[in-house]
Amino acid sequence: MIEYSKNVADRVLRILQAGEQLETKQIKEALAAAKGQSAPALTALIRNGLDEEILQTILSRAYTLRRKSITPDTIQPEVLKLLPLKFIEQEGMLPFAKEGRFLRVGVVDPSKMALSGQIKAITNFNVEFFIIKLSEYETCLKNPNIQAMLKKEAPEKKKPKPQTAKMARRKTARFDIEDSSLVMPFCDEIIQSAIELDASDIHIELFRAIARVRFRIDGVLVEQEPYAGYLYKHYMAIVTRFKILANCDISEKRLPQDGAISFQTKQNEEIDMRFNVLPAKNGERIVIRLLKGDPSLSIENIGFNEDDLKKLIEAITAPQGMVLVTGPTGSGKTTTLYGVLQYINDPEKNIMTAEDPVEYYLEGLGQVQANEKIGLTFTTILRAFLRQDPEVILVGEIRDQETVEIAVKAALTGHLLLSTLHTNDSVSTITRLTNMGIPSFMISAALSLIVAQRLARKNCTHCLVPDPSGIDETLRSIGFAEEQIASLQPKKGDGCAECGGTGYKGRQGIYEVLRITEEVENAILRNAQAPELIEAAREDGFLTMQEVAQGFIRDGTICLQEYSRVLVGH
Repeated sequence: MIEYSKNVADRVLRILQAGEQLETKQIKEALAAAKGQSAPALTALIRNGLDEEILQTILSRAYTLRRKSITPDTIQPEVLKLLPLKFIEQEGMLPFAKEGRFLRVGVVDPSKMALSGQIKAITNFNVEFFIIKLSEYETCLKNPNIQAMLKKEAPEKKKPKPQTAKMARRKTARFDIEDSSLVMPFCDEIIQSAIELDASDIHIELFRAIARVRFRIDGVLVEQEPYAGYLYKHYMAIVTRFKILANCDISEKRLPQDGAISFQTKQNEEIDMRFNVLPAKNGERIVIRLLKGDPSLSIENIGFNEDDLKKLIEAITAPQGMVLVTGPTGSGKTTTLYGVLQYINDPEKNIMTAEDPVEYYLEGLGQVQANEKIGLTFTTILRAFLRQDPEVILVGEIRDQETVEIAVKAALTGHLLLSTLHTNDSVSTITRLTNMGIPSFMISAALSLIVAQRLARKNCTHCLVPDPSGIDETLRSIGFAEEQIASLQPKKGDGCAECGGTGYKGRQGIYEVLRITEEVENAILRNAQAPELIEAAREDGFLTMQEVAQGFIRDGTICLQEYSRVLVGH
């Protein structure tokens, strides 16, 4: 029996109660019958007469999905063969149509959207989800004609199939799956292909019956199926080859190892890579970070608006102070910091960097690689830097109290201090520094500017269409005012040859820039909470990341789904 996930059920029950669609008594009785578990309780309420039209509307608005009513007659027979019956029954979803390279799939539970990558791997189609009613899903599944068509589907993939190997040979013809002498060119081909596809990371992993290569492209992992057959057949040899390239110990298979690879492309470009291998249950797992971003990339061209760029330049050209860049892994912090270093790099300045690892080489900088195994920590390097007469110090990341204390003192004693911190936004960075033991008066005196950032996938401009999920309730929920909604038409990429059917091409930086003005400084000294800090920053034209991203929705740069992926929950 299909049940909703706990998070979805909790959210629906809250909305039902708040909207007075159900009495509290009914919900309590359902929860009691289900022993306090919300997922079975919601299913029981549906069985006992909950209006599914209301439920479908709630799910559509809460998860920005279109609704769809399906019957056995509206389902295209050929699409039923694309997914295994067991998968359809287990996950509560039903493919009902295809259009171009898109497979349209009805889901009872919107949390199943997380399976889009798995569905694409099985079907080789991009996926478009719709919310369907539980009763309609069950009616279709019980229909004899639908059952007959479902049982004709190809068996679920458990091992690499012969046709997968053929496809790999056809797309990378020189890699005969049986030829072990081709391991070296195979590894080169993976790296070269990742570079050509503008990937930021390569993931290589082995499971019980399959092996796979995935590239992170525009922030999302994409499986590279043509490599699967050869990789599975020669996995150990391929891991060994990458270890040799990274100058790692090929005999060590029990411990993680880090290394670096330098690769020369077909265009004679030298690309540096960061390598990590990790022991896993079925075999060692490899992740390679491609450090091919141009370190001379100008900060004028990475997405700051004019006002925020002016604030950033003012802070990084000041003789002293602390500038922090915050955000999760993969949000572009390194790109921003190297853009800053490039902007201020000058023979008249002594610029020292402590990094783990050193990701780009910049002429004129004193770059030091941290190595905790031998005691060369950020703290140790920072102490040494202060005896090297620097004007500018970059610390790759502030991780502990000792490092932050030295960094703050450096910023207070005539140095420009640049670093990163893992916080969700600029205001919470101030709270984090307080929690790390730095007194408010030192934070207000040392801190000059905070940049919080995210990277979102941009809509492909070659296939831009109106986004039908941009209903008023959705727009209202992410902060648009009523007068804005009336004239707003969100856009999305529909998928075309130019973007490989994804609807996305390139990435857009979303920056939140908080300058420590007199108003903000006073708020910090009062130990003000986030709302008061934001109000103080508003005096200087401060915009949150959400507000900046709303501007990108208005002009069609990003879609609502990407806004939710990058910013909702942060």
